[in-house]
Amino acid sequence: MTEAPDEDLSPVLSGLMRAARRKTDAGRKLLANDELTREYLEAGRRLIDAQLGPAEGADPEDRPLFRWLSQRAVIDEVTRSGERLHGSEGTFRDRWPYQPDFIRDVLSYSLRGAHWKEIADRTAEARDRLADAEDVVRAVHDAAYQDLIVSQNSPAMRTWLIGAAMAARDEIARSTVQEMYRISTQAWQDSYEKAAAARGLKPRAGLTIKDLNFIMTAVTEGMQVRLMVEDDGRVFDHERGTSLLGTAALALLVACFDHLDDGLSLEDLVRLAVSPASDGPEQAAETARPEAATDQA
Repeated sequence: MTEAPDEDLSPVLSGLMRAARRKTDAGRKLLANDELTREYLEAGRRLIDAQLGPAEGADPEDRPLFRWLSQRAVIDEVTRSGERLHGSEGTFRDRWPYQPDFIRDVLSYSLRGAHWKEIADRTAEARDRLADAEDVVRAVHDAAYQDLIVSQNSPAMRTWLIGAAMAARDEIARSTVQEMYRISTQAWQDSYEKAAAARGLKPRAGLTIKDLNFIMTAVTEGMQVRLMVEDDGRVFDHERGTSLLGTAALALLVACFDHLDDGLSLEDLVRLAVSPASDGPEQAAETARPEAATDQA
């Protein structure tokens, strides 16, 4: 059985709070935080992880959406856990008379902030090395590699896909996914700011650390989704402990920070990179600036 932390689940379990067989809000709140309620939710989370994870040995034709999250399956999963609490149809229906309410609640439970904080905590050491590691390239690769490995092995990441799809029409799903972003992006934002300050780096004109954090979050999510679909060996080099996410981070580091103090924006830098080869460095840099192009016109 999962240890119950001091966390009020009633704001998360909107289905139970609306439909549970209790006469008062106080009674429903007590039920939301009951040990058996949490065990039902943990059982549902485990079933989601099993069904959305790798299909080793499973029948690929036997996966109609959420059929495997039936009342009977969840009760059996609670019993199979081998702990002192046992599920029954009566106690389950006391909490969720209608199955869609349970499905909604277990998704919200799986997406709640506690899971994302755990992921952030497990990558904290690698993030901290960005500021003081002697080998910056190694530190960047280590942080990216660790982030992908931890998230790839987290059940919450697979559930996140469902939550993101539901967010446009479901306030609970939207708020839980927003909380995930708040926890995750703040952890990386703090690390990026600390590393930039320690190494005397500043973003190029028109960019902020927050912008770069947003870009890296999007790139990370894209690779995570790709890995869920297929791992064709392109993302990871496990022998070297590197990944394409680390490569992307290094590219952003070089392109988006003004490490030469040249004052060029990223757009200026691209114009410089594609200037005719006949241009000398100084002329090319001058041509790259937007105001120079305007004067020539």
